[in-house]
Amino acid sequence: MLKQLKIMKALEIKRAALQTLETKAADILKRSEDTQAALSEAATDEDLQLLETQINGLEAEQTQLDADKKTVEDEIAALETELQEVQERADKSKQQSQQTRSKGGTDGMVNRAQVKELLRNGEYYKRSDVIEFYDKFKNLRAVTGGELTIPEAVVNRIMAILGDYATLYPIVDKITVKGTARILVDTDTAPATWTEQNAALTVGDVGTIANIDFDGFKVGKVTFIDNYMLQDSIINLDAYVSQKIARAIALALDISILNGTGAVGKQPTGIIPSIAVGNQKSVAADAALVEFVKPIGLIDTGLDSVGEITAVMKRSTYYNNFLAFTINVDASGNQVGRLPNLTRPDILGIPVVFNNSMDDDKVLYGDFKQYTLVERESISIDSSDQVRFVEDQMAFRGKGRFDGKPTNADAFVLITITPAV
Repeated sequence: MLKQLKIMKALEIKRAALQTLETKAADILKRSEDTQAALSEAATDEDLQLLETQINGLEAEQTQLDADKKTVEDEIAALETELQEVQERADKSKQQSQQTRSKGGTDGMVNRAQVKELLRNGEYYKRSDVIEFYDKFKNLRAVTGGELTIPEAVVNRIMAILGDYATLYPIVDKITVKGTARILVDTDTAPATWTEQNAALTVGDVGTIANIDFDGFKVGKVTFIDNYMLQDSIINLDAYVSQKIARAIALALDISILNGTGAVGKQPTGIIPSIAVGNQKSVAADAALVEFVKPIGLIDTGLDSVGEITAVMKRSTYYNNFLAFTINVDASGNQVGRLPNLTRPDILGIPVVFNNSMDDDKVLYGDFKQYTLVERESISIDSSDQVRFVEDQMAFRGKGRFDGKPTNADAFVLITITPAV
């Protein structure tokens, strides 16, 4: 763009110079015509000698003018050619960029949905950035600093499969930011106010703003890879590396979403430590089912401040305390109610998510979209071939930066199941 502007300015200057020469040519032509008229009226040798001097001067000026005009015209032609070439390159680059973005092409920016499609049709492994990354990964020990930033396509591949290993990560609110981000959250849930079409809204109708700062804490995992796998195809290496990193980060995120200690522990702030005492209840193990779900009323008030409620607990907690409620039998022991769907369990229609980071006999109810997880812009890898050189293995570490906080801690309630009375 800057080069185009520079050429265009140079053309403007040269064309102005050519215009000046054209004006000068018109002046020479006018004086030539005057000299021609004087020649026809000359009567003495002195008149002819004087006119000859004028004629020689005009011819010299014309010769110099023709040379100057040709020089300027050649310069203008060269600039016009250069400008056309620059514009053609820019147009071609723009067209290729648009095609790459629309197709999720070889070097374009791709989102997670596009990565899934690229994996499906095999184009993911043909991308130059993916090939280059795994070539460098195989030779990490030769990389200056020993660290690689994972390209966007591979990052999105890793982030897309985090949900395969995490249960809470898929259901919380997620945003991607650069640097430290301050997010303004409107915690007001009052209805809008009706008024005249040209009247100003009252101050109370603009919501209640809460400042929530998000940092970028690092999470990392060291794991090992057999050196022979480094010599294998990109497909096998990518599957191993991306799944290893995704699984490690997913488990760490789930733990911190539930019980993270925040800045003190250099990790996201967990939901459970943020729950007020009034939203922590106890229920006896032999209580009726209604007692187990009644605490939800503390957060699901019907004021549209809470979205879909989800229950989070250990599998053992569900089996020991809720499974029996889903199986109904008659006096003869015959099944009369539906069997529980353990692939999609629920409590009276409330979806249940299993997570082993929950304590035994604890149930967390809440709208998990009221928890915001900030994903930083990049994940990186570094390695060492010194840790297990005897076993012919290389250690590598996947690192990411995240932070998270409940944006509304009142959207969660925790119940503790106590021994039967």
